[in-house]
Amino acid sequence: MLGNSQKIPEEFLDRMRKLFPEEEEWERFLASLSEKPKRGLRLNLQKLKKAEKAGFSFEKWKEAWKLEPLFPEKEEMDFPQREEMDFSENREYLVCEEQSGCRVEIGRDPYHEGGLYYIQDPSAMEVVSGMHIRPFDRCLDLCAAPGGKSLHMADRLDGHRGGFLLSNEYVGERARILSQNAERMGYSNLCVVNESPQNLAEKYPGFFSRILVDAPCSGEGMFRKSEEAVADWSPELVEKCVLRQKEILKEAFLMLREGGELAYSTCTFEEAENEGIRKWILEENPDYQFLGEKRLYFHHAKGEGQYYAYFKKAGQDLEEKKQRTEYSILKKNKSIFLYPAFLSVFQDLKLFRLGIRIFEEGKNGWEYSHGLSHALNLEEILPIVEEQRLEKKYKLLYGIYLTREDKRIEDYLYGNEIPIAEEELQVLLPGKMAEKSGMGILYCDGIPLGFGYYRNGRLRNYYPKGLRYRK
Repeated sequence: MLGNSQKIPEEFLDRMRKLFPEEEEWERFLASLSEKPKRGLRLNLQKLKKAEKAGFSFEKWKEAWKLEPLFPEKEEMDFPQREEMDFSENREYLVCEEQSGCRVEIGRDPYHEGGLYYIQDPSAMEVVSGMHIRPFDRCLDLCAAPGGKSLHMADRLDGHRGGFLLSNEYVGERARILSQNAERMGYSNLCVVNESPQNLAEKYPGFFSRILVDAPCSGEGMFRKSEEAVADWSPELVEKCVLRQKEILKEAFLMLREGGELAYSTCTFEEAENEGIRKWILEENPDYQFLGEKRLYFHHAKGEGQYYAYFKKAGQDLEEKKQRTEYSILKKNKSIFLYPAFLSVFQDLKLFRLGIRIFEEGKNGWEYSHGLSHALNLEEILPIVEEQRLEKKYKLLYGIYLTREDKRIEDYLYGNEIPIAEEELQVLLPGKMAEKSGMGILYCDGIPLGFGYYRNGRLRNYYPKGLRYRK
């Protein structure tokens, strides 16, 4: 949050002043620069539905945290060629942290660790909501890190209907963060890679039915949240970003199939990076139909600055084909991945994640990977996982279901061993007899947290050290 607008580069203010000729709105914009940014919370709807089957009450949690639907009703977007945004199932909420009184640090609680929600800028949530993603779409997020929009896309896809997402990030360290965020959410029809747009375009011409280019930009919409964005800004940076955006988009054009849709977004206010790019996209692609655009400013949005626009390519769109879901196995480096067979087209890329990482090689041999405990389709893939298990000890047997109020949940997240009564063990695989010891998954209100090894009334902690809470 900026203390006052004097910290903002004068040249930026001069540019913004031209966008707001009316004095009243200009003053509102200036005042908004010093307001505290609000945070949004986007549900993993697939994980929520599974947790509700185990007894989780979303309404109770919503009331306790004072969650407000970001889009309480379907919104007309003034996009004459566009269908209404899809808010048939609310995923997007505004977090009223000052009012909640829940004494929980948002993002440091069991539901976050279990992948029930992702913390995201409220304005950024609009982009994917308007993309008209269908359960069977072939999706590409070309500039995906840290993963907010990418995972929003994944939650709208259904792997059993052929839908998948290739989530790409060019910068290696950012791709690692993207992969870690994807692991929490548990989608098996998701592939995370570290590739250049050019290399992807060469391999997958006319392949994707939905493409998002959330382009690197001058970051003016992040000024309230990031001092670095303010310090880095310059007119020269804007010019460089425009060139880079065009380079990325040229590759995206090649990968969009007939009838497919392209979404372009930035978190800046610069016309050259927004409407200027929109104009250029249409000039470069006479067969593209412009579906609409929207700008979000600090003073009339619930989140930060954002711009987005949608385009549709002429031709026959992708149609759903009935298919049977089959799974494949890939052993790469020190990881073993299980993934829907239709993701095999990506297995030769620079992979960070392909479906679910089910095993990883540690000091004591092959162990269950933490991501397996979060898999949304665990019941479906567990028999396959057990067939692939290389180590005969530490068999995965149990689900252990505790409530949020139970102190053992917090103890587990701190990395401690916790007591578990024998009657609290539930067999994961139907028909399997319970044994006196074995691996288990600890759940908080039906939401998976991670592994532990049960023996003699104790659960040895297998929660990854890098994720554990610290006092």
